[in-house]
Amino acid sequence: MIDTKKIIKGKVIRIEPSFIIVSFAGHQGICHISEISDYHVSDIHRYVKLNETYPFLLINADETANKYRLSFKQIRPKLLKHHREIIDSIQGFKNLYEATLKALEK
Repeated sequence: MIDTKKIIKGKVIRIEPSFIIVSFAGHQGICHISEISDYHVSDIHRYVKLNETYPFLLINADETANKYRLSFKQIRPKLLKHHREIIDSIQGFKNLYEATLKALEK
């Protein structure tokens, strides 16, 4: 039995406009374009290359039907819109913020 929510290494064996097929551990899985990134994906080739190996998160496994769903984005926080590594505006613009407050004091 294959555990879901497990990171697997898979080789990209087919790229289509809306999905990729990945080969891993004697199985094949699909990674839909919606699991590539939360941001607009106009070309999947910008994220993965044919015959290259990448880590994926196994998000669903139906072994009786031999269907496996994979995610590229869920283990790459920068591809998620709401992730914890985003710098808060105040922290990211701290110097500008402080300079603006000083300018307003004058």
